[in-house]
Amino acid sequence: MNVKSITIFLLSLLVISPTLAEKRYVSDVLIINLRTGPGNDFRILKGLKSGTHLEFIEANAEKKFTKVKTDKGLEGWVPTRFMLKEPIAFERLILAQRELDKTKLDLSELKKKHSDTKKQLASTNRDSKALSSDKKKQAKELAHIKKVSANAINLDSKNQQLMEQSEQLKITVDTLRADNERLQSSKDLNYMLLGSMLILLGLFLGWLLPKISAKRGDGWA
Repeated sequence: MNVKSITIFLLSLLVISPTLAEKRYVSDVLIINLRTGPGNDFRILKGLKSGTHLEFIEANAEKKFTKVKTDKGLEGWVPTRFMLKEPIAFERLILAQRELDKTKLDLSELKKKHSDTKKQLASTNRDSKALSSDKKKQAKELAHIKKVSANAINLDSKNQQLMEQSEQLKITVDTLRADNERLQSSKDLNYMLLGSMLILLGLFLGWLLPKISAKRGDGWA
C-alpha cells in the first residue's frame, strides 16, 4: 500500500468517526442552596432544584439575596440572580405537555360527544321515519274508517229502502192473497151455480124426454 492510499484511508476515518460517535447533552438541572441568611456564609438549609416553586417574602438588594418560603413552609435566603418570575423552559415544557394532554383529552371527549350526537341524530331520524310511517298508517286507517263509515251509512240507507220495499211487497202480497181468496170464492160460487144449473137441466131433460117419447109414440100409432 503506497502513501497516497494510506492518506486517503486516514482521511476517511477522520470524516466517518464523528458521525459514528454517540451524542450526550448537558443537564439543565441547577441546584441552589437555601440558607438561613442573606449571604453565602450562612448555614445551608436545603438544596433547591431549578424549577422549584417558591413564595417571595422580601429582597435584600444590598446582599443580592431574596428571602423565600418553600411549599412545605421552610423559609430561607437564595441568591436573587437565580430568581425568575416565569417558569423555566423545562417546566414550561411540562406545562405545555400537560396542556397538550388536556387538549388531546378534550379532543377525545369532543370526538366521543360528536359520535354520540351522530348516534342520537341517527336514532332521531329513525324515530322520525317510524313516526312518519305510523302517521301514514294512521292516515290510511282513518281513511279506511271513513270509507267503512260511509259504506255503513249507505248500507243503512239501502237497508231502510229495502225494508220499505219489503213492507210494500208485503202489502202487495196481502192484497193479491185477498184478491185470490175473493176470486177463489167467486169461482166456487160459479161452480155451485153451474152445478145447480146442470142439475136443473138434468131434471128438465128428465121431464122433457119422456114427453117427447110419448108424443112420438102417439104419432106413429
